[in-house]
Amino acid sequence: MPSTLFNKIDSLLQGRRESFNTTTPVFVIIDGPAGAGKTTLASQIVSHFGFGEIIHCDDLYNGWKDALTATLERTIGEWILKPIEESRPIQIRKFDWQRNTYGEEITLPTTPLVILEGVGCAMKGAAQSADLSIWMDIPVDLGLERVLARDGVEIREEMLHWITQQAEFFALHRNQENCSLHLPYGAPAN
Repeated sequence: MPSTLFNKIDSLLQGRRESFNTTTPVFVIIDGPAGAGKTTLASQIVSHFGFGEIIHCDDLYNGWKDALTATLERTIGEWILKPIEESRPIQIRKFDWQRNTYGEEITLPTTPLVILEGVGCAMKGAAQSADLSIWMDIPVDLGLERVLARDGVEIREEMLHWITQQAEFFALHRNQENCSLHLPYGAPAN
């Protein structure tokens, strides 16, 4: 994994410790098109540091039709940003894709590092609240291929609609421009 990215996060963690602010976690956002590798990068970061909580937008979306809408912005604001700003535990309700409804509220473990990853998470408010916001890029056709290989071809129709939705959402919210670090597809992240 790229040492430069780890060094940036380590510097943020060190800054928190030096300021004696141990109640506010370092908040990292990873956004980009479907299939770009956001979950993999988040997992690599947590593995490198040996701690951290990953929040997946897949758990926050309100189903296929109400995923990339104002609902996502409200959900991220109320369930993640506000608790971080107020130094209190993050409580979320994971979306159950089989039942098409949210599950019971769960409280996430307190940790010095919180990573929010998923399509659409770097909207202006969230990106401004983040200590580090990362944009990962991938050609749309390759991203689709990777998602279908991972999640199954039975979601192809939903994903074709999703690709259109994500392009519109990114154009409206300027997610890529909101990110402080850009990782083009195939380029090393250092």
